[in-house]
Amino acid sequence: MPNTLLYTSYLLRTVSTRDHAEGMASLLPCFWVYMHVGKCMLKLREELGDQVKRCPQFDEWIDMYGGDEFEKEVTDYIEMVDDVASKASAEKVELMKEHFLMCCKLEHMFWDQAMDQMDWPSELNDK
Repeated sequence: MPNTLLYTSYLLRTVSTRDHAEGMASLLPCFWVYMHVGKCMLKLREELGDQVKRCPQFDEWIDMYGGDEFEKEVTDYIEMVDDVASKASAEKVELMKEHFLMCCKLEHMFWDQAMDQMDWPSELNDK
């Protein structure tokens, strides 16, 4: 999946070459989006009940990311990022924002590629 490679490469580069503040800001969208999607899926599962059949792994995923424990972890992580940002220079906060926004875009692209069933161009699949 091309966007997965793009996203994970960006994350790896950021957390390995920038300071912890920028790395933390880069990772935040992933946690936050998974929590949001988990909560939406939990609500949908409750609304649909047994009308829709799904494999147990889907329920496990929904339970984990839609659950209170994961929400607490995400909330704690947001507070850690906010704390780091409150002690950082204005320039550092701007860099944190840039990484956060870029990773929001890449997170969107990651999910969008699954919806679109994106794959590598066919001429690259045979190589």
